[in-house]
Amino acid sequence: MKPSKIKRRLLKGSAIVEYALVIAAVAVALIGMSVYLKRAVCGKWKQSADTFGYGRQYDPLSTK
Repeated sequence: MKPSKIKRRLLKGSAIVEYALVIAAVAVALIGMSVYLKRAVCGKWKQSADTFGYGRQYDPLSTK
């Protein structure tokens, strides 16, 4: 092979590796953020449930 073809193939290979590393970094960041996202969603859900229940829990013995 000519030196230019070898260089072009190496550049193409390194670009693929760089893209793979970027995708892996984004995936790791999303997985790491999933815990915080889940807590935020659960907190909002609880906040809206407390708004409807005025902060009180259900008591089946004291129905009015």
